[in-house]
Amino acid sequence: MTESFFSDFGLLWYLEELKKEEFWKFKELLKQEPLQLGLKPIPWTELKKASREDLAKMLDKHYPGKQAWDVTLNLFLQINRHDLWTKAQEEIRNKPSPYRNHMKEKFRLIWEKETCLPVPNDFYKETIKHEYENLHAAYRARQPTVVLQGPEGIGKTTLLRKVMLEWAEGNLWKDRFTFIFFLNGCEMNMITETSLVELISRDLPLSSEPVEDILSQPERILFIMDGFEELKFDLELSTPLCNDQRQRQPMQIILSSLLQRKMLPESSLLIALGTEGMRKNYCLLQHPKYITLPGFSEHERKLYFYHFFRERNKALKAFSFVRGNIPLFVFCHNPLVCWLVCTCMKWQLEKGEDLEIVSESTTSLYTSFFISVFQSRNETCPPKHSRTRLKGLCTLAAMGVWTRMFVFCHEDLRRNGISESDTLMWMGMRILQRSGEYFTFTHMCLQEFCAAMFYVLKQPKDSPNPAIGSVTQLVTAGVSQVQSPLSRMITFLFAFSTEKITNLLETSFGFLLSKELKQEITQCLKSLSQCDPNQVAVNFQELFSGLFETHEKGFVAQVMDFFEEVNIYIGNTEDLVISAFCLKHCQNLRTLHLCIENVFSDDSGSIISEKLSFWQDFCSVFTTNENFQMLDLDNCKFSEASLAILCKALAQPVCKLQKFVYNFASDFGSSPALHKAILHNPHLKHLNLHGSSLSHVDVRQLCEMLKHPTCSIEELMLGMCDITAEACEEIASVLVCNKKLKLLSLAENPLRNEGMLMLCDALKHPDCVLETLLLMCCCLTSVACDYISQALLCNKSLSFLDLESNFLKDDGVASLCEALKHPNCHIEQLWLADCSLTSLCCKNLSDVLVCNEKLKILKLGSNDIQDAGVKQLCEALKHPDCKVEHLGLDMCQLTTACCEALASALTVCKSLKSLNLHWISLDRDGAVVLCEALNHLDCALQQLGLDKSVFDKEIQMLLTAVEEKNPHLTISHLLWINKEYRIRGVLT
Repeated sequence: MTESFFSDFGLLWYLEELKKEEFWKFKELLKQEPLQLGLKPIPWTELKKASREDLAKMLDKHYPGKQAWDVTLNLFLQINRHDLWTKAQEEIRNKPSPYRNHMKEKFRLIWEKETCLPVPNDFYKETIKHEYENLHAAYRARQPTVVLQGPEGIGKTTLLRKVMLEWAEGNLWKDRFTFIFFLNGCEMNMITETSLVELISRDLPLSSEPVEDILSQPERILFIMDGFEELKFDLELSTPLCNDQRQRQPMQIILSSLLQRKMLPESSLLIALGTEGMRKNYCLLQHPKYITLPGFSEHERKLYFYHFFRERNKALKAFSFVRGNIPLFVFCHNPLVCWLVCTCMKWQLEKGEDLEIVSESTTSLYTSFFISVFQSRNETCPPKHSRTRLKGLCTLAAMGVWTRMFVFCHEDLRRNGISESDTLMWMGMRILQRSGEYFTFTHMCLQEFCAAMFYVLKQPKDSPNPAIGSVTQLVTAGVSQVQSPLSRMITFLFAFSTEKITNLLETSFGFLLSKELKQEITQCLKSLSQCDPNQVAVNFQELFSGLFETHEKGFVAQVMDFFEEVNIYIGNTEDLVISAFCLKHCQNLRTLHLCIENVFSDDSGSIISEKLSFWQDFCSVFTTNENFQMLDLDNCKFSEASLAILCKALAQPVCKLQKFVYNFASDFGSSPALHKAILHNPHLKHLNLHGSSLSHVDVRQLCEMLKHPTCSIEELMLGMCDITAEACEEIASVLVCNKKLKLLSLAENPLRNEGMLMLCDALKHPDCVLETLLLMCCCLTSVACDYISQALLCNKSLSFLDLESNFLKDDGVASLCEALKHPNCHIEQLWLADCSLTSLCCKNLSDVLVCNEKLKILKLGSNDIQDAGVKQLCEALKHPDCKVEHLGLDMCQLTTACCEALASALTVCKSLKSLNLHWISLDRDGAVVLCEALNHLDCALQQLGLDKSVFDKEIQMLLTAVEEKNPHLTISHLLWINKEYRIRGVLT
C-alpha cells in the first residue's frame, strides 16, 4: 500500500481531510494530472464512483511508491489545500528512507559483531570527538574529498563504520547527505565488472527510491571508501576513466573514475588510507582535506584498560605493568595494539601467570599476543597436532596475502587444512571472525603476521603451494616494488629470521622451526644489490623497515654492506629513526639520495628537540663513513635548526663529501651555516642547486663564498634558479678570480643578452679557467652570439658550450661560426638544438666542420635543417680535414631524400662515431640506402640514434639485420637521451 510510504499518516488520512466538494474536484483533476507527469490515467468510470478508501487503493495500484504522492501533492496545490501539501512535505523530509533503515540494521550488526574494541559507546565517542567534529565541519564547508589517514590499526575502519551508523540513525549530516554508500576493498575485490548504478543498487531495498531519483541530486550523495590496502588491483593515473553511470566497466575503472572526480563529480568522498594506501593512491585525489587519526592519548589508554578488564584490580595491575614499560606504553597509542596487549595480559592473568610481553618491536608484540591466546586454548594439544593447526592457519593467511584474498569461505578453510573444530578455536582466540557464511582475520595485520609465520613453519619435505611465493620471491617483490602489497609481511618476515623471535616461538609451541630464513633473505638481498638499478630498483624504505624490525646490528651491517647507493624518502619521525639506524651500519655508502619533508614542522619544544636528536644521529653518517662521496637532497624541507645540524656535519674535516646536490632548496640563501659547510669542506668539488629560487642577494652571498681561496668547488650547477641579468655581474666576478671552477650551468635562467654580455667580458679575461658553460633556455638571441664569438677568440679553456633552446637564428650561428673557424677557438662540443635554425646556417657550419679540427661534437636537433641543410653538412663530413665524431640531427624535418647524401658521408668520413637521426621520416628505399652504407667496410659509425619501433616491420628487420651483422654498431635513440640527462643533471 502507498500508505507505507509514510510512518504516521497515510494517503487515506490526507484524502479524508478533504471536504466533499474538494474531494470531487480532486477526482476531476485526476483525470488529466497523470498525463502531465507522463503517467497513464485511471479510467473515469472507476474514479467517478470511488470512495476515499477506494481512491487511496487505486492510486497505490496505478502509481506505486513515490509516483502516487507526486500526483497527490500537485493536486493539493491546485485545489488550494496548501496546508496538506506543507504537512506532507514535512513528513517526507522527516521520514527515514527505506535505504537508511536498511543501513541502520546492517551497520548496527557490524558494529556489534565485528568491532575489535570491546568498550562502551560513550568512551568511543569521546576518543573520536575531535575527528568527528572535523568531519562534520569539512562537509558543512562543502569539501568534496576528505581523507582519514593514519597507520594500520589506528581506527580508520571503526570510525567509518560508526559514521555510517550515526548517519543511518539520523544523528549526523541529516540535512547534508540523503544517501551514503559504503564501499570496502573486500567487496570490491569480488566484483569484476559493474556500473555505478549496479554498484549502489546492491544495498537498495525494493521499497527504496528509484536510482534515477537518487543520482539526480549528486551533491547530496557521499561515498565512503575503505580497505584500499586490500584491493587486488592497483589504481593508476593512466587508468582510462568513465563518466557514464550506467556503463559496465571493470571495478578498477569505476573506482578510479569516482576518485578522480570524472564520474559524479558533484558527489562527496570520505576515504580511509593507511601508510601503504597513502603511498599508492594520494596522487589520484584532487585537493583532499586530510584528517589524521592520532590514536589513544595517555589518559584514553588508561580508560581503555579499565573498560577492557572491568575488574579494577586487574585493570590497575595491567596498566601499571604497561606504564612501567615505556616502549610498550608508546605502542599502545595504537588502538589495535592496545587491544592485542590487553588480550594477551587477560589470558596471562586468568592463568595466574606473571605479566610478560616482549615489546622490542611490532613483531615481538604480535608474537607475545599470539603465544598467549594460542596457549590459552591449546595447552593439552601435542606439539605435532599444534604444528598442523598452526600450519593450516598460516597457509590460509599466506595464500590470502599473495592472492589479495581477505574473505574466506568454508571451502577455503578446508582446502588449507583447517577443520571445523580448528575454526571454532581460532574464532575463540579472536584470530578469525565470522560474518554470515564467510570468515576474515580480525585485522589484516594479523593475517600478514600469520602469513609471515608460514615461512618458519614450512619444512623441507613440504610440497610447494603454487599460490604462495618463495622467500626469495617475497623479498624480491617486497623490496623492489615501489608500492608493494607485501610490505608489512616483509617486515614480519625479517623479524621471524631472528634467533630471539624463533626461540620464543619454539619454546612456546614445543617444536623446532626453520633456521634457513635469514640465509635466504641475505642471499636474495645480495643478488638484488648486484642488479642494474635501471631494471630492479630497491625500495629502501621497505628494506629499512624490515631491517629495523630485527634489531640485530650484525645482520643490518651485513645487509647494508651490499649497497653503495641509497635512495630514501623520510616523511615522519619513524622514517627518520629507522633510516638513521640502518644508514649508520652502511659502511660502503657512497651516494645518498634523500627527500625529507613533514618532519621538522612547528611542533612543541620537547617533540622538536627529540626529532633534532634523531636527525643529529642521522647526520653522523656523513662524518663516520669514509667512503661517503655524494649527497643528493631533493625537495627537502628543513627548519633553521635542522639545517644547521646538517651543515655542521658537512663542514667537519672528516666528511669526505665530494658532490652536493640540493635541488629546489627553499632556504639556501638564508643559511650562513650552509655557506660555511661548502666553504670549509676541502673535498667538495660539485655543487648543484637546481630549482632553488635565488635572489640577487643570495647570488651575491654565494659568489663571495666561491671567491674565497679555500673554496674547492669545480662544478657549479645553477639551473632554474631565477638568476637574472642583474646577478650576472656577481657570477662574472667569480669566473675571473676563481682558478678552480671548471663547469658552470646557468640553464633555464632569464639571463638575456645583457647578462650574457657581462659573462662574456669575464670569459675574455686571461684568468678565466672555465671549461664547460651550459646556457640552455636563457632567453638569448643572435645579439648574444656576437658577445660569445668575441669571448671564444680570447678564451683558452672553454671547450664545451651548450646554447640549446635559445632564439639564435641563422644570423647568430653565422656570427658563432666566424669565431669557430679561427685557430684560437678551443670549442670541442657545441650544442645548438632548438635554436630556430634553418638550412641557411648549414653552409657556415659546414665551413666550420672542414677547418676546425678541435670540434668533436655538434648537436643541431629540433631545428628546421631539412634535407637541403643535411646535404651541405654531408659534403663537409666527406672532407678529409673533418674531425667531428658526434652529430645530432634528430627532429630536423628529414626525409628519405637526404639518405643518399648521408650514406655517402658514412662510407667516407673516418671520424664520425655517433649520428642521431631520431624522427627521420624514413621509407623502405631510404632505409635500404642507409643500411647498405652501415654495412660498408669503410663505415666507422658505432651509434645510430633511431627509434626502430616507430617504423614498419620491414624497416625494423632491415635495421636489426644491420646490428646483428655489425656488433660494434648500436641503433637506439635512448643512448642520446641518457647522455644529455647526465650532463644536465649531476654529471655522475
